[in-house]
Amino acid sequence: MKINCFNNKKSLYIFCNVLLLLLLLLLLLLLLFRRMRFRMQFFYLKNSEGQYLSVMSSGEHRGELCISLDGVRGQESCRVIGIVLRNKNSKLLFLHAESDNITLKLRDRPFASVILPFGMESGKRLHTISLYDLQDHSWVCAPPVGQQTGDGRVSDGSNLCKFVDAACDWEAFHLEDISDNNVFLFIKKFLVTFSNFYTDKPTFEIVQKILVSNINNNLKQVVLNALYPSMGVKLLDRISHELKSSNNFQRLFTEVFKDDFWVKNALSPLMAWEKERQNRSFLLCDQQYDMLQQYYKEHDFASITHAINCVYRRSVEPTKKICIVTTIRNEGIYLLEWIAWYKKLGVEHFFIFSNNNDDGSDDLLKALANAGIITWISNEMGANAKPQAKICNYAFSTLPEILDYEWSLVVDVDEFLSINTTLFTDIYGLLGWIERKEVDAVGFNWQYTTSNQTSSDVAQCIKSLVLERVQYFIKDSVIGLVNNIIKSMCKPRYMISCSAHYPVWSEKYHATYRLIQGDIHRYSHNNSHYYSDNPMWADHNHRGIANIVHCRFKTPLEFLLKLYRGDVLTDFHEHSNKSVSLEILDEGQIYHFNQQHMQFGDEIPSHYLVSKANVLSIIDQMRALPGVDDAYNNILAITEFRIKEILHFMRENKERLGSNSLKLLHSIDGE
Repeated sequence: MKINCFNNKKSLYIFCNVLLLLLLLLLLLLLLFRRMRFRMQFFYLKNSEGQYLSVMSSGEHRGELCISLDGVRGQESCRVIGIVLRNKNSKLLFLHAESDNITLKLRDRPFASVILPFGMESGKRLHTISLYDLQDHSWVCAPPVGQQTGDGRVSDGSNLCKFVDAACDWEAFHLEDISDNNVFLFIKKFLVTFSNFYTDKPTFEIVQKILVSNINNNLKQVVLNALYPSMGVKLLDRISHELKSSNNFQRLFTEVFKDDFWVKNALSPLMAWEKERQNRSFLLCDQQYDMLQQYYKEHDFASITHAINCVYRRSVEPTKKICIVTTIRNEGIYLLEWIAWYKKLGVEHFFIFSNNNDDGSDDLLKALANAGIITWISNEMGANAKPQAKICNYAFSTLPEILDYEWSLVVDVDEFLSINTTLFTDIYGLLGWIERKEVDAVGFNWQYTTSNQTSSDVAQCIKSLVLERVQYFIKDSVIGLVNNIIKSMCKPRYMISCSAHYPVWSEKYHATYRLIQGDIHRYSHNNSHYYSDNPMWADHNHRGIANIVHCRFKTPLEFLLKLYRGDVLTDFHEHSNKSVSLEILDEGQIYHFNQQHMQFGDEIPSHYLVSKANVLSIIDQMRALPGVDDAYNNILAITEFRIKEILHFMRENKERLGSNSLKLLHSIDGE
């Protein structure tokens, strides 16, 4: 009996202690949420038409801020909550999806975050506010559904002044109070933890504090990402420096972001490469990198990890001088001559992307890669991928090896950098001229060419050198202002992406962009010349030092091959292994070829050309490498067959050809 009594007392004691502990926990939670009520206010935001600020919750635009779109054009959306942290800067407002941890973004900006911070000012009218981007103070603009300026998606309003029209107020938001009882518990808990760490004046010590805290990694990522818009370049540089110099900090940072795209696929491989600097001969740029195309021409970063990756790249010191980045598809017949040309000029290495080759080019690329002449990057893409956009961003934000070169030239296989050899013997002499002034990028004007050959001998045509077949510039009265377009050479470590024509750097940092004669590239003046205000256009066309000989249209026979190949940048899926039919005879393209063919301007000056003997000598050296000659001969055979197949089809179907196609056939057959 005594034992039973003792056990009963012990059980009662344990029960009372557990009950007391539960009561204390309940009291703690009550105090926590009472404190939270004091620290936080929740709002819905409405635009001038009374429509709720929301976020697209599905589809390709998932995460983009919008106004309520349910039932409009089949879109789905959920409202966002505006949060004011009272114990923080009251001029900040944070957005979070009402019912999920959706990553939010403005339609015009790459930066995205689960908690998206904005600056907040009182609106023009009573009980309204306006929101601005913390990075450049541009106003958030929410046109009503149905307006021509938007389809319900919310933009940064960079083209509109604040309160552009009293009748519109597209940049004004009305606040509608939300009781915290109506906010999901998981969001409230999430925000309480967030508020403990957030500051609008982040320091390196705060970053460290977050990294070593006991909160889960997902929340660490959210807090650090939300801090990014308030970070200055000194802090970004400090984080980059610590990643390079402190193994402990590097371990903490990469562990928190181990599943993040930029850390996993760019920053961590870069830090590993930097230790040994071993160049790879073959790389696979698979479909996981397709997402890079969305940052193709963006001067902003998408996240803190995107920023840190690119800032770290700035710190890598190159040991070599110049490389080339290009992409090819079914252009194997031109590759050896093109490489030989640039090798003679002094280019040290070639990064060549390819996709969907079916002319035997892959075997040639493999042989050249095995010989160490190129790095072959096979570009595997999904259905909606854009090859040029993807590979340009990949090269300048993800590829480590390019950082070993001080300069990188981005050109296509039909573009030849042509240097005035009366001034410079090679590209190093040209770079000496360029580097007399501070410069991070330089633009070379195009000069379009035409051929004087109309032979129908396919074999003879494709076996000769391109710059034997193409010897004249197109006269200016025909080509017009297109020769004012430029191609660029840049310092890759300072760039975060590039287009086919110009490099892209972060707006957080400065880069000096010049034209070849030394002037600053002031493309903002272009609209006075009746063409696009775009960096691909130079204010004027400079000839005399160096330019890009652009052999876009060569002989009529080669143009047939171009039609078969299709547009390398857009219809690479549709034209791969496509049978010959009227469909490939694009009348619009053929019209442009006919308009430019044999419209002779000046002959290309000999002192701008690499000598035929030098080009052939380097080609012979490459053809002696294992596998190169066999691959090249196979490409010639496939190319000859395809051109003859198209010619046969056109001759057999003369009565079905369009007028431009018929004119092209007549020029080939000499009729």
